[in-house]
Amino acid sequence: MSVEIILGFTLGLVSAVFFAFYMVPQKLVVIETPAYLWVMSVGVLLTTAIPWAASGFPLAHSWVEPGYGLLCGVGWMLGTLAFAAGIKRLGLALATPIKNTTGVLGTLVGLLIFQEWRTTNPWLCFAGSVLVVTAAIVIGQTGKAKVSQHANIAGIIFALLAALAYASYLVPMKMAMKNIGVYAFAPWMAIGMVIMATVILLTQRGGVKLILGYAPRVYFLSLLGGSCWAIAFLTMALSVSYVGLSIAWALCNLNTVPAVFLGILAFHEISFRQQWVKITIGLLAAVAGTLLLGLSKG
Repeated sequence: MSVEIILGFTLGLVSAVFFAFYMVPQKLVVIETPAYLWVMSVGVLLTTAIPWAASGFPLAHSWVEPGYGLLCGVGWMLGTLAFAAGIKRLGLALATPIKNTTGVLGTLVGLLIFQEWRTTNPWLCFAGSVLVVTAAIVIGQTGKAKVSQHANIAGIIFALLAALAYASYLVPMKMAMKNIGVYAFAPWMAIGMVIMATVILLTQRGGVKLILGYAPRVYFLSLLGGSCWAIAFLTMALSVSYVGLSIAWALCNLNTVPAVFLGILAFHEISFRQQWVKITIGLLAAVAGTLLLGLSKG
């Protein structure tokens, strides 16, 4: 296995860890979801501006790539709004695995639309992606049943909508990054996120007032959530450049694993003693899926 492939897998796994953490600050503070998403998106913009500046402020030669970036930011924000609604109803440890069913969709996009089957064993790659999603589904059945059936169904629907929204921006994202690179693309996506977050905020009762009057700690943690997402996105995008979308997207969706441990240890959303069989099976499926992804590129 080459150094580039090892680096690509490492970046993909780092991305998974940070993708598991970016919604955690919302559980640590009392803040309305639209307000959190707005402050978080500002954190994304500030964080992505750092590598853009460090790389010499690269610019696109046309408005096509920035347009793709804005579009991706809007799509991602809609997906995150649905994800946040799913977390509210199901909890972090349950909503994350369901949302991560986007992994198979991303793998298919990479293999079929971008023809990554030419440099990747498609069957091993697809099997690995399916195992990662299977891990998400199995682990997703381990939460405490302390919400109503209606809330459970609504939470599942919101998490699935998030999965579809996240997969929808993969094609314009890769097309744009191929031409201008990740550091020039990411700030435009962040601007799209801020724009959509602003629209969402203004359509809520109270409007701009929703982001006012919080303690400094609330704003800091919300910005930190945005920084975590930005790091996750940048490392995922770099992973794509080394191992392709079909593998990198599946790897970053392994955030199920750290999310579940957060749910068990920090938020007590899952009882390991009662659910250890499902958790063990899910984690083994996640590991096996990762190994198959590695073999598909070997």
